[in-house]
Amino acid sequence: MKTLTAIIFLTIIAFIPLIGYAVGVSVSPATLRMETRVGKEAIARFTVWNPSKEVGLFSAYPEEFEEFITLIPSSFVLESGEKREVLVTGKRREAGIVRTAIAIEGRMLGAPALGVGGGVRLPLSLEVNETRNALTAAVASAAAPTLFVLTLLILLSAVLLYTLKRAARQSTL
Repeated sequence: MKTLTAIIFLTIIAFIPLIGYAVGVSVSPATLRMETRVGKEAIARFTVWNPSKEVGLFSAYPEEFEEFITLIPSSFVLESGEKREVLVTGKRREAGIVRTAIAIEGRMLGAPALGVGGGVRLPLSLEVNETRNALTAAVASAAAPTLFVLTLLILLSAVLLYTLKRAARQSTL
């Protein structure tokens, strides 16, 4: 019985140093918004900061839509107070808006699974618009009426100049 009590006591004592240690996570900005065209890649960045006094192993991953959202790097180590920039890329073949979150988790480096970790959810929206050609984009823009008037004036002046040159040739013959 004394041996069993000693083993339990030593097990509890062995885990006491882990109880006071935890890894925190801080992320900036608070939300990410990406916009692109169908088939084109959108890029955004966010910064992860380790505010705790411990070295932490951090991992970042999209909670959904992993097939077209990529994070680089997805796993990294941060010393106490250190920051790291993470690149987010998104590319889709369909138009629409995708809303999900990026999970950023941190745990104490070298700690067993019983160690305390932290995590943050970073809201992400990816807006994918239809691809338009240059003419369609020009007509749809706010400058379209001005562009139309300028084009009309250029064509009118070209016709007028051609008519004047022809009249001048006729009078000299």
